[in-house]
Amino acid sequence: MREIEVMFTGSPESIPKTVEEICEREGLTLVLKGTLAKYPGCVHWHFKRGRLPGTLEVTWWKSRLWFKISAGRDAAWMDNVIEKLQMQL
Repeated sequence: MREIEVMFTGSPESIPKTVEEICEREGLTLVLKGTLAKYPGCVHWHFKRGRLPGTLEVTWWKSRLWFKISAGRDAAWMDNVIEKLQMQL
């Protein structure tokens, strides 16, 4: 598993909408949006790229935003996409 911290420039209130818009622009599809028991009140997303393997997880909790790539969900497209997303956030 890998976790990648994201430094964001927007206001905390705009982060959920911004994450979804930027991911959509990068060709990712939102397949799950919810919360995690470990981080009460967080927003947690799963994004996929078409029918390609791999699931990119993104979590926003309090003032922390990060990507998570779980074992078995990694894919070749992720590193490039994560780099692009980090630049836009």
